[in-house]
Amino acid sequence: MLLAVETVARVADEAERCPERSDAGHRVSPDPSRRRPRGGPPVRGLVLLALACALGAVAWWDRDAWEPSLGPVLVRLGLGASRADEAAASDDRAAPDAPAEADPNRVILDAAGQKRLGLAFGRAETRRIVLPVRAPGTVAFDERRVTHLKPRTPGRVLSLAVQPGDPVRAGQTLATLDAAGLLDARNGLAEARASLAEARAAEQVAETNLKRGQDLLKFGGVAQAEVDRRQVERARARAATLSAEAKVELYTAQYERLAPEPGAAPGTVALVSPIDGVVTSASVTLGEMVDTGRDAFTVADPAQILVLANLYGRDIAAVRAGDAARVRAPVPDHPEFAGRVRSVNAAVDPVSNTAPARIEIANPAGALRANMFVSVAIEADLGRTGVTIPAAAVQQTEGGPVAFVRAGEDRFEKRALTLGVQRADWVEVADGVAPGEQVVTEGSFGLKAVLLRALLGSTD
Repeated sequence: MLLAVETVARVADEAERCPERSDAGHRVSPDPSRRRPRGGPPVRGLVLLALACALGAVAWWDRDAWEPSLGPVLVRLGLGASRADEAAASDDRAAPDAPAEADPNRVILDAAGQKRLGLAFGRAETRRIVLPVRAPGTVAFDERRVTHLKPRTPGRVLSLAVQPGDPVRAGQTLATLDAAGLLDARNGLAEARASLAEARAAEQVAETNLKRGQDLLKFGGVAQAEVDRRQVERARARAATLSAEAKVELYTAQYERLAPEPGAAPGTVALVSPIDGVVTSASVTLGEMVDTGRDAFTVADPAQILVLANLYGRDIAAVRAGDAARVRAPVPDHPEFAGRVRSVNAAVDPVSNTAPARIEIANPAGALRANMFVSVAIEADLGRTGVTIPAAAVQQTEGGPVAFVRAGEDRFEKRALTLGVQRADWVEVADGVAPGEQVVTEGSFGLKAVLLRALLGSTD
């Protein structure tokens, strides 16, 4: 059927376009007898009428199946419009209803769309600006809790009671020495006491002679010169007594300092720890002769420890005494310790160009050990306040950081931000958001995608 329609159309076109020709190919005048009677139906009209009837029947039967094939034929016959014309007409009809140009800084999203994106909100607030400072550190003993024990007198080591790593209590004996200095102190004390007794006796005699001479002077039994001489002798005796008393006090203190502990063997001296702590070093051996010029033991109290955090650059000026700090060792399952900065060294290490910050840490269980490497996080208070928003609200774009501020129930504005201090939980906003405004946290990336799609003209 389709082939017949196409053939009829083609014959009609040729009959209209081609003039009558002779058998020899020359143009001849039309035969008057062959002319159509005036007023008769033209050939093209009959063809078109037949074609219209056929197309109506086909369209009634299955327009969708035959339209791809009949469309070009209808266009050739002037009865149909091309797809380009239909598309242009459709665009012309839709033009009056086209949306206005999208606002590049605003997103309108209803409640259903907000729920679909999973939007969550935070609020801009004013807070104290605290800069997080991270630095490597080293654990060290607190010098105020470390004691270096030296022998009080030269001697030979008779016994050793501890070794490095042993815990000790205040007053505990660490070693015993056979001290010759103890014997010297004891003998010197005995001699000083004898000298004192002699000086006191001489003073008593001088005092008696002076009193007797003064009595005889009243009766003319002695001259005044004799009385004066006896006064000088009494003064000399008094000075000798005072000297002997000072020497006794000196030897007494020396002997008491070197005296053995109760129950110890005579002539021995003990090295005793003055604090509770742990023996960190022992530099003496059994039978060794030691003197007072070097350390025999070092005892440290690890209950309070120091962490030296190496600060660099601007962090040196930012960190101050009193700032809170957290210390963590690079050991699995190792606990985190909290402390505060005691001071920042005024001198910079010329080799590393860093200044250590001294952080005091309570270490009752002894988990932190001297010379251990740790990581330190210091909360440096910058001494000012500022506007902050949650860090999740910040989105990075080619033009810089932005945030979406809620301007209404279904309206969101994109704001360009000028950032200050940036932390993992919040960021400081120097410009772009006012205190109290709501910002989008969860789903802000989705809002950015919606805005970009609107600017690109997508209708999905």
